[in-house]
Amino acid sequence: MKARYLKRVIATLAIVVASVLVAFAVGVLWPLDSVKPAPGLERLALSNVTIVDIQNGTLIPGQTVLVEGGRIVAVGNTSDTQVPSVDLDLDGTDRFLIPALWDMHVHVYAVSPLLDMPLYTAYGVTNVRDMQGCPQPKDPFIACPEDKRRWSREVEQGERVGPRIMASTSFMANGPGMLARMKGLPDFYGTATPQQARAFVRHFSDRVDAIKVYDRIPRDAYLALVDEARELGLDVVGHRPHAVSAIEAAVHQKSIEHARFMLHESFSGSEKLRTLAGTPEWRENRRLMLDEHDPGMAQAIFEVMKREGTWYVPTHLTRWVDAYADAPAVRDDPLLRYLHPLMKWQWMEDVNATLAQDPSSEARATYQEFYEKGLELTAAAHRAGVKVLVGTDYIVAGADVHREMEQLVRAGLSPADALHAATLEPARYFGLEADYGTVEVGKRADLVLLNANPLEDIRNTWKIESVIQGGNLYDRSAIDRISRQVERRARSWTIACKILWRFIKNPVSY
Repeated sequence: MKARYLKRVIATLAIVVASVLVAFAVGVLWPLDSVKPAPGLERLALSNVTIVDIQNGTLIPGQTVLVEGGRIVAVGNTSDTQVPSVDLDLDGTDRFLIPALWDMHVHVYAVSPLLDMPLYTAYGVTNVRDMQGCPQPKDPFIACPEDKRRWSREVEQGERVGPRIMASTSFMANGPGMLARMKGLPDFYGTATPQQARAFVRHFSDRVDAIKVYDRIPRDAYLALVDEARELGLDVVGHRPHAVSAIEAAVHQKSIEHARFMLHESFSGSEKLRTLAGTPEWRENRRLMLDEHDPGMAQAIFEVMKREGTWYVPTHLTRWVDAYADAPAVRDDPLLRYLHPLMKWQWMEDVNATLAQDPSSEARATYQEFYEKGLELTAAAHRAGVKVLVGTDYIVAGADVHREMEQLVRAGLSPADALHAATLEPARYFGLEADYGTVEVGKRADLVLLNANPLEDIRNTWKIESVIQGGNLYDRSAIDRISRQVERRARSWTIACKILWRFIKNPVSY
């Protein structure tokens, strides 16, 4: 009797396990609904549209824009412009035309083509700068440079919906603690010495456009890294390392990310804090940094950044999330529906970890004041002539570019300044202002048609009627279709199976 019962239990378990394995295999192999690029149009006209002049921050009403072969071939008064035979003539009456947007601080993941890339297009973002490379080939989580280049080619050829990934960085150079957190990497990933830092740069030199520095790289290793990168023609971008002054970083880096590092470097204890880098005593004492903030120290940093041409990517949205980690606006954000549950869980873990550091009302108030002070410093940087870029360190692809522009306006920049930071300034960063950044003859036809004036209210950039990327036109119905497809994919169990399968094939020890 017991033997028969045991056999029945074993048989039942075998059926359950087999069913789970079959379901998993089906999830891995099951094709996803295709997010297809819009049909290409050889000739396109936008008539009687109001162009937003990004360079001057003004409006030019009553214009006709002609697009041919993915480029703008004519711009002129509608009353004086003869529209030739075109595939489509869009009525721009009561609408506003801006150059498409850029996100200058994103992290492209292995799953990004399935979820994030189409969403960028839906929100009018046609170019991005990636800020983290994979630590090892075929990484199951972080996309590698080869993948990003392939995806960008597919976008350019009209085979994939998404932005062009205009640059890729190395994995982060973050000091010896990196080897303790991630097993199996070469010793030079620790960047603990000048020799290791140089080896790190050489390792990535033929695969990336820039070397990314992070918090914990020692100062001598940092200086060796920037020297090696300069010799090999690579930019250095990323954080202001804890052991390096902001003025040194401004001299050596093409861009500095995150506003909080300016607060670290503009209070009376800044120099002492740098001496504690790499020790357990180092900590971000936000209350002290606020109470002893010295505007003159910040101004000195900004003057060097202006002189050196260093770009500043404040990513205020990330600090807003930290400041309001317990608020429904963060935790119940409706746009989180575009994140896969695994990605949402990871993001919420970060939010909860920030909150767990000190959930008291006093700590929350200090965090909020710290965030507000960061906004204040960005306004000061802008007034000092520092070149500001919109970068999100993203949560929701594409949508957060609009939120980050709102943050810049909240900081004190005008809507025109915020648009400039998301369009023309990124093009200048890459030396591509002949192709992108304004609505002018000869430029690539990367355009966003809005239903309201963004110079009047920056929130009007959300009111997208159409997105044009080269010769591909995404009208409102196509944009809505992409958004629905991404939302369905985010809820799909097959996505979870595909992600898990990547980790099984290429295990890592994160």
